[in-house]
Amino acid sequence: MPPKRACDICISRKVKCSGSWPCNTCRDSTRRVPCTYLKPLRRRGPKVDALNSLFPLHISKAVLEPIIRLYQQHSYSVWPVIDVDVLLDQLGDISLNDAEDVVDGTTCLAIALCAATMAQLHLNPVKNDSVVIDSTNMAQICLQLQSRYFNQSKDSDLIGILVSFFLHVYHAKVNRCTAAMMYVQEAISIAKKLHMDKELWYVNKFEIGRETGIITNPSLIFPLLWVSERGYAMHVGLSPSCIEPPLLTGLEGTLNDAHAQGLLDLVRLFMAFDQISIRQKPGNEISSVTCLAETENKLSSLCLRLADQSSTRTADCHITREWMRTILWQEALSMGLLSSSASTDVMTFSFPAKVGRDLLHALRFYSEGDLLPLGRDQLLKCFEVANSLADIALITLPASHSTFQVSSKDFLHALYQKLSPFLEQDPILNSILRSKTAEALIIAPARLFIMEPVNFRDSDGMSSFGERKDIEINEWDSIYSEQNHEEIHYQTILSART
Repeated sequence: MPPKRACDICISRKVKCSGSWPCNTCRDSTRRVPCTYLKPLRRRGPKVDALNSLFPLHISKAVLEPIIRLYQQHSYSVWPVIDVDVLLDQLGDISLNDAEDVVDGTTCLAIALCAATMAQLHLNPVKNDSVVIDSTNMAQICLQLQSRYFNQSKDSDLIGILVSFFLHVYHAKVNRCTAAMMYVQEAISIAKKLHMDKELWYVNKFEIGRETGIITNPSLIFPLLWVSERGYAMHVGLSPSCIEPPLLTGLEGTLNDAHAQGLLDLVRLFMAFDQISIRQKPGNEISSVTCLAETENKLSSLCLRLADQSSTRTADCHITREWMRTILWQEALSMGLLSSSASTDVMTFSFPAKVGRDLLHALRFYSEGDLLPLGRDQLLKCFEVANSLADIALITLPASHSTFQVSSKDFLHALYQKLSPFLEQDPILNSILRSKTAEALIIAPARLFIMEPVNFRDSDGMSSFGERKDIEINEWDSIYSEQNHEEIHYQTILSART
């Protein structure tokens, strides 16, 4: 049972919530509404000391440097656009006595980067003299400095774009959707003003990069903005402002940074997914079936260039791909296209088990430290994958097998254990998934009753017949086909759950 707090719908409608799942208000609603607890809990306890006033403003470089180094260590692979060494070399103690003092781009960018990094990595507030500063204070300072920087600068520049981008990151992490979309679209607007979405810009990118010094991989800025807006728009259910994908022709060969290549992999995933998410024509079921199948085939067959490297960005790509495949399956479910006899994987009831297996396989070498910089966005994606797998596991009645066989419930259990360190950050998601996993395991057949007899006295694991009982992880569809249930029964229960 989730902790007693209001669900997302009751919060938005400002009505009393029972705190159950689903809550009484959502359950009794005349129209079907999703009862979710996805909004992060507000911190309880005394608030940190707020800045009494912005000016005079004095922030020591020693306060900012550890935060910027944490970006270099954990988050550069996610946003590979800042040369930390150059930034710190140009950054000094910040001292602004009044609103007329000139604000340089380095100062504004450093504050924006610190606000985003503190929110992304859930860093504790830092102490500057006698004042305690958290990510919210950093963002407030940056907003004031950004306004003055834009007023003082005659022309738009790359630093201004990245300041807006990091403000987007901060507001996204604290769940301020409107502000987050505004800042990423502001960054895209400035980038288009500089023609960064045109092929001509890539020809002059190196001259621009040398002028700024602080910015590394300047040709990645527009792809980073594009994929960030696209991913966030999908999360909050809004339409992106930039429909056309970025130009990648000739870009791959100019980037020697492995993290930059990882970002390009992510862009390719969203470009493949665009076929269903942006360009699908509503109401055309035949074309939708073909579109779903083709999009899933593109996603599953897309070769990630850094698939063999355990980096944060590579984990991001793996999680995003399986999340996208789950969304395709949910789309097929909503259209009533699922069938046990379907020839296309994405149209089958066993598909969530395959996605769960693939996600587990992709993340098997990643530690908690590798996944921490990805933040809440990736946790929500993993939850979406695991939740769909849980729903299909719960409606699938136990099958009788003569041998030990891996099923969807095993993948659900393994996936929950993999995600449990990160689910602890969100008690609501943890409670929902833990409850479903426990229920799925309880209704599953006991292993001791479905295993073939073995000689437990044999230390080498051989059976009494001298045969080793290996666990085969294949033939997922057989798990479901042997049960011989009507598709309409599955469809009704799944639709009610979702």
